[in-house]
Amino acid sequence: MSLDLADLRSTGAGVDWSVLAEPQVDSVAKAVARGFARDYGLTLEYDDAFQEAVLVCAERATDVRRILADSGPGLLHRWVSQRLRDRWLTEARHRTAHTSYEAAQQAAGAGDR
Repeated sequence: MSLDLADLRSTGAGVDWSVLAEPQVDSVAKAVARGFARDYGLTLEYDDAFQEAVLVCAERATDVRRILADSGPGLLHRWVSQRLRDRWLTEARHRTAHTSYEAAQQAAGAGDR
């Protein structure tokens, strides 16, 4: 039986920090954070990426344990990367949709002329 990542759904059971005691979870979170710090280094530092990866694992501890038991750390790495990318790109998209104070001021000044 193969595990399908699309079948995993959050149960809303809360945050389970005990999943972080498993060494594979820690090493996967660190590897994902290194990759994100490398790929998005101008906007995301390693420590922030690591905290986000750890939070993803704790929020979805049941899924993390299931992935590790069924498929191992390789699939967990991919799954955490996807969850983190979804979070990060959504947040980045929201930030770019906002107009900065300076841009709004400049646009208001241009309309006066």
